[in-house]
Amino acid sequence: MRVFRIFFRQLDLLPQNSYSGGMHHHVPLTILGLLFSTCFFACDDGSKKTPPPPPDFWSEGLAEGVNYGLASAYPDDVGIADDPYVLAAEDFETGAVTIPTEEDRYAANVEVVTEQAYTGSYAARHTWPEGLNGPTCRFLLPPEAHLDEQPAYFARMCFMYDSSFHPRDLALGVGVKGFGVYSESDGTNNTTRCDGTNWYDASIQFVGWGPSQKPEANDGFLWVGHLYSYNPAPDRAVAELGEMNVTVAADGGSPYRFSVYATPFLYLQFNTWNCFEVGLYLNTPGFSDGEARLWQDGVLISRVTHMRYRDIPGLLPTSVHLNLHRTTEDFPQDMIRWADNIVISRRYIGPVARTRTQR
Repeated sequence: MRVFRIFFRQLDLLPQNSYSGGMHHHVPLTILGLLFSTCFFACDDGSKKTPPPPPDFWSEGLAEGVNYGLASAYPDDVGIADDPYVLAAEDFETGAVTIPTEEDRYAANVEVVTEQAYTGSYAARHTWPEGLNGPTCRFLLPPEAHLDEQPAYFARMCFMYDSSFHPRDLALGVGVKGFGVYSESDGTNNTTRCDGTNWYDASIQFVGWGPSQKPEANDGFLWVGHLYSYNPAPDRAVAELGEMNVTVAADGGSPYRFSVYATPFLYLQFNTWNCFEVGLYLNTPGFSDGEARLWQDGVLISRVTHMRYRDIPGLLPTSVHLNLHRTTEDFPQDMIRWADNIVISRRYIGPVARTRTQR
């Protein structure tokens, strides 16, 4: 009854002292009935109880096996930057870095080389010397990234890890960030609890461990890429594909991060190219209808549904991180990673349509 008293007072149908007392007989019962019915049906609006159905393009990339996307129309990614859904692309074929990032961090921290390339003649090489973690490089999303009523955001990068990522001591683990889609507000970082109004992400990172006798091991060392996300409700998300681990918050409070691993693991070989794509499917505020997905060479290896990234409409993704950040730094050798064929898009991209075989 309290909510109706407030509602009536806003319409000047109750005197000011009626909030703490009973209903006053001088309010006509017909008006009370009309207002009660209006409020009842407004509050019982069925359209508010279920989220809108996902758009058709959300179904792209869900098939078993290799899923080809918009990149299939652009052999070796040539001309892909002109696709109407593509927001940015970088294949390094100018011999330099052209994709813009904050403070030109990506261009300042990689070297464009000809010794390795996934397509064309050039690729980017980044080197982590002992003691270096490395920077985060942000490509700022333009307004046209958010044109869809139910938007999704995609980032694809191809990587090759040098055998220098072997730790030499198999008792040691190695970790390095990959890339991902982020919404960030001032002052937020990975120690800030996601609350639906401040920040979130969907990203890939790479981790390795040993010793292992598996045939897929790199001289006893296993290396994988996996999906992870910072979000307000990781414990309510559902791993439709892959195995989820919810991270326990350091402060003992509610969790705000999960990792998802392919089942079975898809182990990576050093000195071999692989392409990865992250998809962030934004939820409707008030509903847990978002998703996060990860593809490896066009094969969907992780999918998480029932995700709640945001509670307010304005909390849109702000950037794609082209990460050069290593989470473990205490190794004496330089560690080297090559990158090629970066694409950022509003639609599923898919693997590169290569015109030459792996090298």
